[in-house]
Amino acid sequence: MQFETRLWSFTQGVRGRIAISVLIGMIAAALGVIRLALLGWLIGLIFLGQSADELVMPIIFAALVMLMRGIFEHWRTMTAHETSAIVQKQLRRRLFDKIVSLGPGYTGRQRSGELVLTLVDGIEQLETYFGEYLPQLFISALTPLMIFAFVAFLDFPVALILLVAAFVSLAAPSAWHKFDTKRSLERQQAYAAFASDFLDGIQGLATLKSFGQSGSRTELLKKRSFELFRSTMWVLATNSLSRGIT
Repeated sequence: MQFETRLWSFTQGVRGRIAISVLIGMIAAALGVIRLALLGWLIGLIFLGQSADELVMPIIFAALVMLMRGIFEHWRTMTAHETSAIVQKQLRRRLFDKIVSLGPGYTGRQRSGELVLTLVDGIEQLETYFGEYLPQLFISALTPLMIFAFVAFLDFPVALILLVAAFVSLAAPSAWHKFDTKRSLERQQAYAAFASDFLDGIQGLATLKSFGQSGSRTELLKKRSFELFRSTMWVLATNSLSRGIT
């Protein structure tokens, strides 16, 4: 995924909720850093040969931090689902109003499969974008600054290296996805073509059998499915490569 200004324009009215998700995510990230620090402290005490009684309080502190982090992560997830649901509802309404304003002449010239794919599956896939990707994008950009501010007091050169590495790992996948946008569009077009042909075949199954064209329709669906398979595998491969970059 990558930041898209056209999709960002649809977040009017829910940007406050996105900001809340970012704030919750930042708190969860801070708790994650504290958890790691407490676990490191606990392991250090174990290697120093501290008694079990002296390890009770560090264990309790670490457990409490883990519990709090879980609570904040759950809160962030629920806020993300609610935010994406609001945006999806607005998008469906705007798309429906646009289709109605275009009139039956326009819809009559369009393939029903493509319309269904856009109105249903296309909007459903945006749940991850609005609910998780956008807040996580800001969290990923702000968290390195928070870690840098903390580590800089301990070791400035190491903190600077961590900051540069964090921003490289954030920017490199986005640059790769922009380079590979054409393949993603090809996959979307293959998906739309397959869905349209499949739905048309189901709706006209009786007619196809009456005219003896079910075999040719089957061959067409095989061709569409192979094109979808090939384009999907390419997108999965590039996504795996982007994970390797990070």
